[in-house]
Amino acid sequence: MTELAMAAPSAAHPKNSLGVWSFVLGIASVVLALGIVTSIPAIIVGNQGRRAVRAGEANNEAMAPTGVVLGWISLAILVAVIVLVIVRFLAGGPDS
Repeated sequence: MTELAMAAPSAAHPKNSLGVWSFVLGIASVVLALGIVTSIPAIIVGNQGRRAVRAGEANNEAMAPTGVVLGWISLAILVAVIVLVIVRFLAGGPDS
């Protein structure tokens, strides 16, 4: 092999950071119960990561959708808690 062939640049590194960030934010939103603070960014970044996978710019097709799903689960839990608090309040509060 010649020195020129060995020094040729390798293929561009895939943009996997979007999927990783979505996954981390999704886990943080569920485990730490951070709600909107991390679930909405997990959904947004995860959708960008999914677009990167479809465009062939990333190769971690499992992490981005997992972050999106975890973000939606966290939002669903938050909405359920808010609904339960409102129902409890309308039912007469904690003293009744």
